[in-house]
Parts: sequence; C-alpha cells; structure tokens
Amino acid sequence: MSSRIIFCSLFLFLLTAGSNLSADVIDSYQASQGPFTVGPGETITDEQSVVYSDDILGGFRASSPGVDDLASAGSTASMASGGGALTCALRFPNDGNTDNVGGCVSVYDRDEGPVFDLSGSTMFQFEARDVSNNRPLLFVSLGDINNNFSFGTVTVSGEGQVTLPFRQLTPPVNAGGADLSLIDNIVLAMSNTSSDGMDITLLEFGTDGPIVAGPDFPGDDDIVAEELSGSYYNAVRSGEGCQLTLERDGISFVLTCYLYDQGEQFWLIGFGFLMDGQIIIPEMTVTSGADYGEAFNPADVVREKWGSATMTWGDCNNAELELAPELAGFEQYTMTLTRIVPVTCGGGGAQGDALPWMGSWFWINRDGEGFQLSVEGDDANVFVMTWYTYLDGKQVWMIGTGVRNGNQLVFGEMIITSGTGFGSAFNPDDVVREVFGSITLDFSDCNNLTATVDSQLPEFSDITLEEIKIIPGNCP
Repeated sequence: MSSRIIFCSLFLFLLTAGSNLSADVIDSYQASQGPFTVGPGETITDEQSVVYSDDILGGFRASSPGVDDLASAGSTASMASGGGALTCALRFPNDGNTDNVGGCVSVYDRDEGPVFDLSGSTMFQFEARDVSNNRPLLFVSLGDINNNFSFGTVTVSGEGQVTLPFRQLTPPVNAGGADLSLIDNIVLAMSNTSSDGMDITLLEFGTDGPIVAGPDFPGDDDIVAEELSGSYYNAVRSGEGCQLTLERDGISFVLTCYLYDQGEQFWLIGFGFLMDGQIIIPEMTVTSGADYGEAFNPADVVREKWGSATMTWGDCNNAELELAPELAGFEQYTMTLTRIVPVTCGGGGAQGDALPWMGSWFWINRDGEGFQLSVEGDDANVFVMTWYTYLDGKQVWMIGTGVRNGNQLVFGEMIITSGTGFGSAFNPDDVVREVFGSITLDFSDCNNLTATVDSQLPEFSDITLEEIKIIPGNCP
C-alpha cells in the first residue's frame, strides 16, 4: 500500500476549467488567499484553506496546494489567489523522480444553501496565463445531491481560453452522471502531467450560460469525518467486513474490505474522501502474486482494478456499502454495515492519546502488503487490526483485537479464516476460524512502529517488520 497511489488518486479523482467570457462566474479570484507553500507531507491549516466572498459561487472556496510525500526532498507546491487570478506552481529539485506529483485543489460547495442549477450552460471556460511548457492537467468534478458524479480533464498547452464541454464529462451528465440542475459541489484541480515542475495562472473560472439557484435540500453536516473511522460488519454476515481509517492528513480515507471468493480469503483496498455523507472509492484494488514473510518481493505483486465502492452513512455508526465489481466472476451487491464498537454521534469521534496511531501502515521495501489499525469507541480503548499479506501468491488476512501496554499494542489472538463465498454466496455458517498467532506493535512515535509476528501455523513463519504510516502526520 503506497502513499504515491493515495496522493495520485486524490488528484486524479478531483480536476477542470473556465474563462473571462463566462456568462456566470464560479470564482472571480478576487478574494485573496495565500500565498501558501508546502512540501512533501505538509498541509495548510483548515483556517487557511477556506476563504469567504460574495464573488465565489456558494459564498466560499476551500483550496489547498499539495505534494506527494514521496516527492524529492525540497519539492514544493505553492498557491495564491487575488486580484482576479489564481496561481499554482510546483518545484522539484530532481525532475527525474516519478514520485514528483503535486498540484492545487479548489472545492465549491452549496453548504446549506440551494443547489446550483447549471442546466442553462454547456461548458466550463476560463483563461489560462503563464503556462509552463510541460502542459498542466486540469480536472473538474461535478457532484449532485444524489451523489452522482461526472468529471473530465483538459491539458493546457498554452495561454488563452480553455474550455471543457459538459458533453465530454464522464459519466455523461444527466445520463448516469451528475444532474446539472441539482449540483451540490464543484471541484477544480491542477496537477503536473510529468515528474517536472509546473506553472499556471487561471483567470475567472465560469460557464458559458447562467448558473441559477435550484431548490433547497437538507445538507449532511451531521456526518463528520472524525467520527467515521472504525471497523464495520453486518451481524447476519459475521466473518466478513470492512475497516475504514481517516488518515493523518485529516481528509483521506483508506477503506479495506476483507472478503471471500470460492472459500478463499481476498481483500480490497481503496482511497476516497467524505462528501455529503458519502465516501466514494472510484478504484478498489485487488492484488496477487506475492508470498509470505521473508519470501515477499514487492516486484511480484500484481495489482488489478477490482471495481468501485460507495459508503453512505445514516449516522456515524451505520452505513450502506455498495460494491460494484468490474472483474468477471463477482456480482454487484449492497449490504448494511454497523460499527463493531459504536461511538457517540456528535461527540467528535474517538478521543485519547492513542488516536494518532490509527491508520494504514506499510514498509517501502514491502509495498503491496500492510497493516490497518483502527481505534474504537469514544475513549479509544479498543483496538482492531487487520494484517493484509500473501501466501503462495494468494491474498490472506488476519484480524484481531488488541490490548494496550504503554506504547505497545498486543494482539494476542489474530484470527485467519476461510470457507465461504462472495456476495449472495456468503454463508456465515461456512466460515472456518483458526488462530493464526499473535502480533505485537511497538510504537517509536505515531508514524513508526515495529511489528513482531508470532505464528502458530506451520505455513507462516515468525517475522519482525518495520512499518511507517502511508500518510504521516505531526505527532503529539
């Protein structure tokens, strides 16, 4: 599991464009914001990321620059707006590093106001200035109040007017994609298309037709990111489930689901973010090819797009999971999930000094396997961990609950399972549970740990692993 994949997914899930000829303005860029500059693994504060203005559709803009945490040391992303222009710049001291990924993202949301009606327009348009020669990529995403999304990209090859017709968005608007008359949010992102740096200035992001206020719909502000991390299952489908963790950047979610196919374990992993009470994971990945322990080689890992997933919350403890496969042999199905250890909704989520340990962990030289740790309950005194690894080229997973001893978590009985199928073929009575052994986590800080694996099964050897956070953060 790699942070590059996660960061790239963010900028490929968000991205597009507009012009000073627009009939209606999404953002005039008159409101001053920044300049802000961040390096790998750095973020601006929530207060810095939001600016309020009557010149912005919906009344406010949430923006931020970002750089992949694996980019070359000294890499920066800079962003500033004001005076009718938005600038985004990337600088990489080593242009040959393929991990040099970054950009700037802006989000426009109706909040509690009426929806945006863009049905009188046919395209986004804006003016580009000061464009570098490496052809920056712009991405626009439209989301409606029914959580349908359409998105598109355009590569800017030089200065002048840039347009993105709605007919080029995927899925098509009003035909499986976003409903133009019921738009809840618009996302604009700028990113580099190579490992080189980037410069671009945008003037007045808008449309070629009117944007009017649509009907009022209730918002989903009661669903907050800090309250969603945890382990989820369905009581009548005991033996399978999903783990969701809010990573240390405060916006990125990693979802892993531990499942079965024809009696054997498999697991899916994907990245998403919360929007209007829903986390959409456009790409759930399944892997194969590697082996266990000392025999593990990251070059053996084969990654395939399995499909997509959507989690929709009724409240902070209950969600509906929709799995939509693209690989043959799997059916689409939806199931209700309940958090294993409930929290108090509206209480701010789990509290405690162990909370920074929560998240997804891997090692650079063992990319393709990893641990996911969730901190459960209001007082963060329950710990659930899943280890995702391999045996003889096939995925396996072990899950267990842990006990804290200072800066150590002991998972004394990790369970490995088998025996049932996927979707409608799942039968909880067929699940075979076996004690794998124990795993002890020793934390040197909130971004680094040592995992000591003590196996009771002959096919799995004991092993000690050094792990780091996929998305690190500041430690208390």
